Amino acid sequence: MSQANGKKIAILGGGIGSLAAAFALSEAPQPYQITVYQMGWRVGGKGASGRNMAPEYHERIEEHGLHVWSGIYENAFRVLRQCYAELGRAPDAPLATWQDAYKPANFFVVEELYKGRWVHWPITIPENSALPGEPNAELALSLWQYLGEALDWMRDQHAAPAAAKPSDSLVMTAVRSMVRWAERVFRALNLRGLLLWVARQLARFKSASVQAWGQRWLLWLLHQFMQRLWRKVASQIDNDDTRRRWIMLNFAYANLRGALENDVFSRGFDILDDQDYRDWLGTYAYPDAVDGAGLTVNSPLAWFLYDAIFAYRAGDLNQPDLAAGVALRTLVRMAFTYKGALIWKMQAGMGDTVFTPLYEVLRRRGVRFEFFQRVDGLHLAADGQTIDAITLGRQAWLHDEQREYQPLVMVKGLACWPSTPLYAQLRDGETLRDINFESTNSPTVETRRLIAGHDFDHVVLGISLGGLPRICGELVAAKPAWAQMLANITTVRTQAAQLWLKPTASQLGWSLLGEPLLATYRVNPLDTWADMSHLIEREGWPTGADRYPLNIAYFCGPMLEGADDPAVALAATRRTAHDLLTHHIGHLWPRSTTPPNTTTAPLDWNLLIDDRSQPAHGADRLAAQYLRANIEGSERYVQSTAGSLKYRLQPRASGCRNLVLAGDWTDNSMNQGNIEATVMSGLLAANAISGFPTRRSITGVDFGRSGTRGRE
Repeated sequence: MSQANGKKIAILGGGIGSLAAAFALSEAPQPYQITVYQMGWRVGGKGASGRNMAPEYHERIEEHGLHVWSGIYENAFRVLRQCYAELGRAPDAPLATWQDAYKPANFFVVEELYKGRWVHWPITIPENSALPGEPNAELALSLWQYLGEALDWMRDQHAAPAAAKPSDSLVMTAVRSMVRWAERVFRALNLRGLLLWVARQLARFKSASVQAWGQRWLLWLLHQFMQRLWRKVASQIDNDDTRRRWIMLNFAYANLRGALENDVFSRGFDILDDQDYRDWLGTYAYPDAVDGAGLTVNSPLAWFLYDAIFAYRAGDLNQPDLAAGVALRTLVRMAFTYKGALIWKMQAGMGDTVFTPLYEVLRRRGVRFEFFQRVDGLHLAADGQTIDAITLGRQAWLHDEQREYQPLVMVKGLACWPSTPLYAQLRDGETLRDINFESTNSPTVETRRLIAGHDFDHVVLGISLGGLPRICGELVAAKPAWAQMLANITTVRTQAAQLWLKPTASQLGWSLLGEPLLATYRVNPLDTWADMSHLIEREGWPTGADRYPLNIAYFCGPMLEGADDPAVALAATRRTAHDLLTHHIGHLWPRSTTPPNTTTAPLDWNLLIDDRSQPAHGADRLAAQYLRANIEGSERYVQSTAGSLKYRLQPRASGCRNLVLAGDWTDNSMNQGNIEATVMSGLLAANAISGFPTRRSITGVDFGRSGTRGRE
């Protein structure tokens, strides 16, 4: 626990990486005095959310974008589970336990563009009995152990009959034909037995010559399997079930073949990171061109990771770029290591479910938070080996400077972060309402200078990559590794739209029921949608047919580069949302358009909730929804583009003895922009300072890294 007589830690930024580092340091065996310096009034970084406390918006949740957690987030769930346990909320309190705050979600829809038409491709991912974040959780030590499971999955996908309506005679005929053919091939060549036998021998033997022999046989068998299958199904490829079964098998085959031919199981995933994933995938997929384009490489299975992590250079959907090693590592984790469910949906805002518990637990442990403190510069000592000072810009004075700012508000019994500062706690607060305290261009009332040895002994730099050029000029000038990192690792703007609608999704015409997470609807940059209607009960909407929403829809996606003016950027997001709702929403919600059931017709704008004193008409009702353009440096999403991963710095490799790094932009093994990668980085930063937690206790930190303990 942090104590007054321990070394002083200055943590810069309040994102999840910073807070994970603070969490670990505050339970290290040795004591530390920990202070988090945060711009503006809330923590959370790119994951911050707020409650709009204006009367007409009824305490609605406003996010930076669309956030869900994954069942592969072992370290992140472990931290949050410990937080909820320490909070010890009353059993009848809102979100009393972590399992009240997170619920499994297993229904996904990807959009398939086939011969000029968009088709829903629903996917249900089975749940399992495991729970993410269990103490001492481990992943398989060898990637070979997953090979047999992958081959089993391919066999099952090929052999299992597809669900079909009794009237779908063509579908059933094709499926039965595929199954009968498979049975004949398996009997003739014993492919199933050979594939699994070879895989198990590869997992058992450590001899390189034995593995090379086994790989050659396995690749030959897989090729024979796919060649015969394509000959059988090519004439039936227009059938949705047949085509999708083929795509799933070819997708698995391409990834397995590529992994084997590149010896990824022995050499690790990182050797692929100089290649774009879809380019790499196309090299190994069985040729399946239809109308001149490969089915599998252009399928939603190949695209969904790009959409999930905004993998488009400069936000341009025509410039996809994702490192193949990062993609393959993620796919292996998602396929074989998720716990409970692949996706867990938060039951309130990201701020409410993640950052309130973290903040409250850290405060109980003695961590100090200084809000309204903008970091303006890190300064090197004369020898270039330490940080000897930090410049801060104080953004506002508190009425009582002897007390900390109290940032939380209560909404229906739950402690939450507001969408704007609590001005009553600020000196001359009413005059500050027009200031954007989350902008680096905000005015300051004082310049502060923290001095090494007096104000801090160690620094945790937890500000995201896009915010570093402004504050790390001395590091960039003095250290080539910093200059190379900032020159080669790219970030991208993102944008989001949240809509509150009067009808349910079913009433809007969504025919698949459930509350889907939908991706790859690449008609517009807002290409990902989630039905978040489960959050209605956490907001404060009044009753009444025109005032109470029955549906909440979140959209998000990458954003093209443009003007740095926030108003101009927000206007661009408004145009993007307007385009989606005017020309493309009929595919998702066919009964929402005017006229109904017309795919290219515009949304009936009256379906949007607008409870302002002067409700708007037509498309102007979009102004009552929540739109966001994330263009501020530290809000930009960090990308994992081909060729860039080798320039990432490890959390302990800042080049300064008293500086460690925390963020999804560091080399943390997972190396992509998600909560788990960021938490892992924060834990590694704490380890670099204190030795706690041990590297071995950070689940997955060396997963798929050529059998080593990482590159530190």
